[in-house]
Amino acid sequence: MTDEERSYIVFVDETGFMLAPVVRRTWAPRGKTPILKISDPHGRISVIGAMTLQRDTFEFGFYFHLLEDNTNFNGNSVTNFVAQIDHLLNSPMTLVWDEYCIHRAKPVKEYLRKNPTIEAEEFPPYAPELNPVDYVWSYVKYGRLANYCPRNLAELRLRVTQELTSVAQQPNLLRALFSRTGLPL
Repeated sequence: MTDEERSYIVFVDETGFMLAPVVRRTWAPRGKTPILKISDPHGRISVIGAMTLQRDTFEFGFYFHLLEDNTNFNGNSVTNFVAQIDHLLNSPMTLVWDEYCIHRAKPVKEYLRKNPTIEAEEFPPYAPELNPVDYVWSYVKYGRLANYCPRNLAELRLRVTQELTSVAQQPNLLRALFSRTGLPL
């Protein structure tokens, strides 16, 4: 099998999960309005995810990493994640991500320069609907975690990890989320 045959397309995106829940319409007994209690409305966990697509088999995979509480991604943390994906796949890959400035940060550029088997491409501006990882975030935030009010960030971290692990173990779900982009296989 040639390198081209076992190469990957890797879609990457970042998001944040807040202690403040995504509020969705729900059912409640008449006169009993649901009350969502939030311990820290600004508490958050930043997450980076990668949906992988093997070019020859069209097999999907999903990998993710959660940062420490209340921290943001930067060039170094993005580089570490890309290096982790590079190590796990151990094959040539094309990274596809948005034009976010941290994707063009010096550590990222340096890593890509030193690893010629990785090519980076950017989505067109203002086109999040083309990134299948955005559909993973939507599925988890607006579906699985809607109205979820964890007591603290540790509880949120555990639940987000469980949900994203579950997504990673469902190749048919990944294929369905990818199909929402309208991109051809």
